[in-house]
Amino acid sequence: MATAPPVLAECTIVSRENTPPGFWCLRFRQRAIAAAARPAQYVALDIPGPFSLRVPLGIWTAEDDEFSVLFREWGERTSRLARLPAGTALSCIGPLGNEFTLPAQGGRAVIVAGGLGVAPFWLLGRELRRREIETTVVLGARSADLLVGRGELEALGFDVRICTDDGTAGLKGSVIDYIAQLSSIDMLYGCGPRGMLRALCEHANARAVPCQVSVEENFACSMGTCWGCVVPVRRGCSQATGYPRAARERREFDFARACTDGTVFAATDILWLS
Repeated sequence: MATAPPVLAECTIVSRENTPPGFWCLRFRQRAIAAAARPAQYVALDIPGPFSLRVPLGIWTAEDDEFSVLFREWGERTSRLARLPAGTALSCIGPLGNEFTLPAQGGRAVIVAGGLGVAPFWLLGRELRRREIETTVVLGARSADLLVGRGELEALGFDVRICTDDGTAGLKGSVIDYIAQLSSIDMLYGCGPRGMLRALCEHANARAVPCQVSVEENFACSMGTCWGCVVPVRRGCSQATGYPRAARERREFDFARACTDGTVFAATDILWLS
């Protein structure tokens, strides 16, 4: 399915749900964005109040004329967003970014999410179910209170496996500890903290397992203009700039913009330099 171009539209808050410690799910009504949303895409919201850059948030669910976003209060802009009542209208651009690709029908997929990295996986899970692709979902977090999205994924019919660093829920250990036990995987999907994604890519590449990750970077413009969210990638890959080498340049890698060239990258293309 081709990714639809983003639209600038007004969206209206339909409902808001708070889950301690500070997680929020806001549902918006905007038919064009809800209909076009694909797994791993996001929206950029203009928050009412003092001027600030738009807030980029991953699309969690999308059905009929409504879509939702997940986020956690972590600064002034997200605190403002969390306090907006139902009925508030916001300017929204979306859906933005690329999307996950799917394995062949009959394959086996494994979804790996860390914390709020679960955001791309309701839409992806729905697509995998429609294609009858056997899927294992693994959610990880530092502790049980930082797990999010489990109920919604279980409602799609997935048996969700849990890993926590402190053992307060599920397996005590990391998501990598869990997937290391799995075999016959046709596609790995990941989203979460940088350290988790790096370990997931290294695990997949060492075993020649196809893997796609949605990266979490600090976006400014969300439109590919400011180049503030670049990630290092393999020279020659489809998402790299392709700019010719400068005179005396020694750098062996290229860059891609997470906001417009991503947020999804193949594990064989993205580089972890530090």
